[in-house]
Amino acid sequence: MREAPVTRLAAAIESLVRAHRAATPPPRGLPYLGLERASGTGFHLLDALAARGIFRKYESVLDLGAGSGGSSRWLAARLGCDVVGTTESLAEAEAGQTLTRRARLSAQVRLVPASAAALPFRGAHFTHVWILEALPREQEPLAALREAYRVLRRGGTLAIQDLVHAEPGSAPELSGWTFSTSAERVAALERLGFVELALRERTADAAERSAQVLAARDRLLARLRRDPYCAHLVRERETLAAALAAGTLRVVQIVARRP
Repeated sequence: MREAPVTRLAAAIESLVRAHRAATPPPRGLPYLGLERASGTGFHLLDALAARGIFRKYESVLDLGAGSGGSSRWLAARLGCDVVGTTESLAEAEAGQTLTRRARLSAQVRLVPASAAALPFRGAHFTHVWILEALPREQEPLAALREAYRVLRRGGTLAIQDLVHAEPGSAPELSGWTFSTSAERVAALERLGFVELALRERTADAAERSAQVLAARDRLLARLRRDPYCAHLVRERETLAAALAAGTLRVVQIVARRP
């Protein structure tokens, strides 16, 4: 049976980084150099999101729409918390869990296939909910935000990094992605009952800064282009990169609290 594209992507990332690691160790918190993220925005942006939440080793974080788990591993390695990440499919969860095991973070990170619109967790279970560039991929983003509110403890922190379109009609056409505006996101959060909302524009400093990471991304993209089963992944990464470079997509961060 043919491997799913997400499985092939994870294998390509692991192989590339294994060869790279022999010469240069990866940065702390990025065992796979952040290659998992489709947009290519830098993981340095996450430090600002983490500043609003108080993280301790016993904190429990839900990473909504975690994909193959790059952000979940960052949270665990950098902040010492326990993380549950949701994925779109079992194949994505298994591929991400393989990467997590090889990064020796399985004790802190668990990836599970789950619909963001109907999470399989009891209410008020998590101290933090993170949603990193995942809302545009959700068929029901409002339902996902409503579920985030439900599973977040009172006083808990919601941290969002979102890709939004700059003006009506400016968003790129990309299968499986629907982009919103930052104003629409904030209005939805207010309607759901979140308080202390803070919006920050991060487009100007969103680009990756590390030459090591940029070189690895170029090698990964070249490898994916040679795999016909990864054509959609290549198109996704190239389209997002072009839109961010052109300014038709913006990067914003939103932090809020459940009262």
